[in-house]
Amino acid sequence: MKERLIKLYRLNKIDKELAELHELKGDLPQQIEELNEQKNETEESLNELTTQLQEIETKEEELAKQIKEISTKIERDDILLREGGVSSNKEYEALAKEIEMGYEKIEEHENLIGSELKPKKDSLTEQITSHKQEFDEMFAKLAELEEELKVLSEQNQEEESGLDSQRTQILSEIPQEDLDYYERINAAMYGDAVAVVRKGSCLGCYSSVPPQKAIEIRMAERFFNCESCGRILVAEELISQIPAEKSL
Repeated sequence: MKERLIKLYRLNKIDKELAELHELKGDLPQQIEELNEQKNETEESLNELTTQLQEIETKEEELAKQIKEISTKIERDDILLREGGVSSNKEYEALAKEIEMGYEKIEEHENLIGSELKPKKDSLTEQITSHKQEFDEMFAKLAELEEELKVLSEQNQEEESGLDSQRTQILSEIPQEDLDYYERINAAMYGDAVAVVRKGSCLGCYSSVPPQKAIEIRMAERFFNCESCGRILVAEELISQIPAEKSL
């Protein structure tokens, strides 16, 4: 049991040192994550707006093409009328009616382009320009934050890698039931699952430990929890017995 307690103590020391290294990074990882999400949302919105603009431009081009085709036909039919290319009044009236309908169709297409498609196109173009500017600003800010995080990570990389290796090793030595017990308390105590008992006090919350219980904690025949904070209690006398290479 003493060895099991020592291993949990060692694990907690490693976890706290890793937490301190992570704290040196501040909220950079969170900022990067949030900015990445915003950038992805902006990019998705930008793609949607670009697709809408392309659809309007395609429709505009199709209408312009139809206007050109109708204009060409009107011009051709008008020449026929002026040069007497029809053989009867009925044909004349039919051709004249087609020319009139052609002009109406052109007017309809031009109104559609001017009053509906152009305002939509202008609005989308403005939104796209704004989104592109936001995207570029986010991209630049993200690159800046990632570089800052990279520098901080590189500064502590060796120490963090060493601690990670030690943590992996000690995890392999801890029974799963002890690890589950530790993790449950560690989550509740925000990464501070184990507390040393010194001179009859829990150093986690500084509450007094009853004398009889303090004796039992020193004997280390089972796990004890602080009645006040719930941390796993380890006697200072037991910690002092840890060999130098293991006292992290």
